[in-house]
Amino acid sequence: MTQNSNFENISSFSSIKKPLNDKTISFPAQKRTAASRMRLFIYFFILMILSFLFLIVGYQLSSINYEMRNNNEPISNANVITSVNKISKQELTDIIKATVSISVFNNEYLSEATGVIISSNGYIVTNDHIYQDVKAPTILVFDQNGNQYKAEYIGGDSKYDISVIKISAENLPFCQFDDTIELKKGDEIYSIGRQGSVTKGIVSEYVFETNGNSKSVKMIRTDCSVNPGDSGGPVVADGKIIALNCSKTVALDVEGMSYLLPAKTVNKAVNQLIQHGKITDRPALGISYNYISPVYAIQNNCISGIRIDLINSNSDLYGKDFICGDVIIAINGKEINREEVMLDCLANCSAGETVELTIRKINGTDRDVTVTLITDSSISSYSSE
Repeated sequence: MTQNSNFENISSFSSIKKPLNDKTISFPAQKRTAASRMRLFIYFFILMILSFLFLIVGYQLSSINYEMRNNNEPISNANVITSVNKISKQELTDIIKATVSISVFNNEYLSEATGVIISSNGYIVTNDHIYQDVKAPTILVFDQNGNQYKAEYIGGDSKYDISVIKISAENLPFCQFDDTIELKKGDEIYSIGRQGSVTKGIVSEYVFETNGNSKSVKMIRTDCSVNPGDSGGPVVADGKIIALNCSKTVALDVEGMSYLLPAKTVNKAVNQLIQHGKITDRPALGISYNYISPVYAIQNNCISGIRIDLINSNSDLYGKDFICGDVIIAINGKEINREEVMLDCLANCSAGETVELTIRKINGTDRDVTVTLITDSSISSYSSE
């Protein structure tokens, strides 16, 4: 009975018919479908209108950007570090007019370079290394119009790699080096080479480039291309000459690395070369040394700083009870945790000025001493014999 009862209940449940007013598919449902189609059509129409508006706005923005580019007004980018403005073609053209090609030669050798006229009466700045191996040279200068001049050597310095020559002419187009612009990493620069060629690059960093056994010259490292004959050409930023092209690194593991002498150093050197034929106030401590880095000091259980290897007889440290192996650990109160700390300090001084040194003696005691800076020798590659 129970089983039948259950069976009957299931059968009766499955066979129950729904009342007429419980409609699952009816005429009103068809009306709702038509309304949905109307809504879809309205949505599509609105979407088409919005798309059309977006196209108009995009076109207007593109036009504005195009005009900005044509007017040399770059779109700002907060991620770019820069302190100079875009250079105009006219400014670059004016500097190219003052740029000359130089040939230095004798019966055996020929050296080609670039220079820039810095006065209307014919003074020209170029590099000093262009005279290497060319004894008793003839110096010819060619301007942008093809005019040829014989030049006279005035003075030069191989450490700064700068020299001054002069041609007999008047009312020449000229440009001067501007040392008021503060260059930063990422600034765009233009290097002008032989026959007015132009290459573009950016400022990488300021470094003390090794010249012989010395690291006393602060240079600007860039990625500007420097081709044969471009040595001594002007380097431009913000429409001004901000440096002199000096050299490039040629090695299998180095790409596009060149070095520039900053305008501040150029201006100071040019004045002395014209007046004295050599550099007269470049400072030096008068020692030979090795820099001991903090890492090396930890590895070898020693003190970090400038380890004195030799004291020259003309150094103010000579005869003051300092010996090889003593370490300079501070200069003018600044700890020497990088070699550049000492080099920067000396670069901002002149011969005859004094600096305060703290020196760690070999016996472990520290001693403070006032040292008068001597004149670093000035030698040129030029030889008249």
